[in-house]
Amino acid sequence: MRSKDTNIYLKYFTKVYPFLKGMTDDLLFFITIDTLFFTMAKGLSAQEIVFLTTISSFVSMTCRLSLIKIIKRIGNTFSVRLGMFLLLLSSCLLTFGSNYFFLMLGKIIYEIAFVFKDMETVMLKNNLRVLGKEENYYRLANRGMTVYAMLTFIIALTSGMLFNLHPYLPMILGTLIALIGTLFYFSLKDVSPNNQIKMNIKEKPKRLKLSKIIGIILISYAIFYGVVTVGQQNAKLFIQYELTDLYTPTKVSLYLSVIVVFSRFSRLVGNIIFGKIYIYLKNRSLFLLTFLLFISFLLLLGGYFCSLTWLKFILMTVGFCIILGVRDPFRLYTQDLIFTIISPEEQQTAISYIQFSRKLGTMICSLLVSSLLLKWEMVYVISGISILAFLEILLAIRLFNMIENNKKNGLVKKIKR
Repeated sequence: MRSKDTNIYLKYFTKVYPFLKGMTDDLLFFITIDTLFFTMAKGLSAQEIVFLTTISSFVSMTCRLSLIKIIKRIGNTFSVRLGMFLLLLSSCLLTFGSNYFFLMLGKIIYEIAFVFKDMETVMLKNNLRVLGKEENYYRLANRGMTVYAMLTFIIALTSGMLFNLHPYLPMILGTLIALIGTLFYFSLKDVSPNNQIKMNIKEKPKRLKLSKIIGIILISYAIFYGVVTVGQQNAKLFIQYELTDLYTPTKVSLYLSVIVVFSRFSRLVGNIIFGKIYIYLKNRSLFLLTFLLFISFLLLLGGYFCSLTWLKFILMTVGFCIILGVRDPFRLYTQDLIFTIISPEEQQTAISYIQFSRKLGTMICSLLVSSLLLKWEMVYVISGISILAFLEILLAIRLFNMIENNKKNGLVKKIKR
């Protein structure tokens, strides 16, 4: 039986978690001006920026197994607090780093920070289980994503103006937000018995059992996020190239700014709408989200071949916005689904596998796109990404059938809302 203090804390946790998650899901401001800040404030070249991202991602991926061992020994509570501290440290290094070494160190710490911080999803699931409201996981997690989308929408409107006032101003504000988030996260804890897995020093952490259905989930997640991340980057360039042939550089810049604002708004709307309809869709969400992703690239291609300028602009803008609109819902659905399949002791490893599959999928898709760009124009790249999006639909059909079959056999719990 829970104590009175535990009940009070859990009520506090469920109220503040969505807001803290929203304000710390990434380094606010940095995500909107990272390239601009690195080039204009730090004087980095495009090659140096790419190298920063490549090396930091590689270090994070290679260290992942060792980091999971640490997480299992220190527990979810301390892992999340450590992750927030590292995120704050990375923000300081990226903002005030005086040379390339400190910027590289900051980017590596930034990537590692999220390996620890993402245990907050496990913390949420565990605390809701203690509270007897495990079915509220998606609702609270979605609320956190909605807060994040709302903040990034506002920041997208203001970051450019703040950067023009002073190049360091947005980064300093982002660091202050990270500091506030860190202080508040130190008030959160995992009160479940699964916070820390008790092990001897020489004992190896329990591995996640990679069943066929978990393998399909991870492959589906890798492809989906690879398509979304790489597609988002190249779709923006695709639209820019089309606009450059029609308008002056000033108008192109203006139209791209409008598109970015609309895309951030679509991410917010996507979270709100999907949070409402998920109760009715449940596992059929797979079909809706993967189909919308495929449609988004068809709209981009349709805009390319359209001769009417105004219709071209509308089709390509809507296609770009849909990509961002389905991003967060698929992430939350995947986490919720995999939590219904695995045991509480496997949750920490599962989150790490999800992170790894996302980075691996993005890296592979980036390599494929880079190879295509060496020989072909952007329209062929978008066509290639759309083929991957169609393959994701086929995977979704396969995964849905497996979920339904395993549900009948009692291997997958029914997702209740």
